[in-house]
Amino acid sequence: MIMDVILLSGGFARRMEPMSLFIPKALLPVNGRPMIDHILEGLKDSSEIGRVIIDTNKKFASQFEYYMANKERSGFGKRLELLVEPTMHNNEKFGSIKAIDYVINYAKVSSDLLIISTDNYYDFSIAKIIEHFKKGGNAAIGVYNLESLEERRKMGMVSMEGERVVELQEKPENPKSSLCSIGIYAFPSSALGMFGRYVAEGNNPDAFGYFVDWYCKRNQTEGVVCTGKWFDIGTLESYKHVYELYDQTE
Repeated sequence: MIMDVILLSGGFARRMEPMSLFIPKALLPVNGRPMIDHILEGLKDSSEIGRVIIDTNKKFASQFEYYMANKERSGFGKRLELLVEPTMHNNEKFGSIKAIDYVINYAKVSSDLLIISTDNYYDFSIAKIIEHFKKGGNAAIGVYNLESLEERRKMGMVSMEGERVVELQEKPENPKSSLCSIGIYAFPSSALGMFGRYVAEGNNPDAFGYFVDWYCKRNQTEGVVCTGKWFDIGTLESYKHVYELYDQTE
């Protein structure tokens, strides 16, 4: 089984301005390397991974081109592709679901698909998610236990019955579970048309949790609990926290 990978980097990170006016969030350094580099390093030894498609916008395309050229020269070993959305400003952005449908169509994706948000930092292997997906063939999403009620209210929270995902609430005031979605999703090739269908029905094209909630009510979707350290880096404050945490441990 060979999977294509989409790394989502098409947003403009308004909550991280002014820093994000000049550098995309995925290329901000954490623990000595760009955030996206930690993700790629976690993929390079997986025999299931075929090509890796980085989705971005016109504003930051040249920065990703420079990064990718250096990554390939370093002997990364996987096929890297850049797909550029025709957007320059936040009010033009596609949103993550529309962006995935755009990549599927323009990059002619036909295989199983692994989707990863590049504003994540984690220290665990995602092999567990890939292995779970391979075993059953159903969509599988990474989930993580959050202890803080305040943090749960900021995330996409996942309700499960056994391994099955039955609901995903985006930023709920009263979360039904302690498990949040961590921006790592595996979908079978049979699901590729679902992204375009979701957008065509007029659903929210941005926050991925809305799509997962819509999808899991139509198709078997399973959650894989990940352990270790995981951080959602969506604001200057959260980035500063993670940067300083790892800077102090060097």
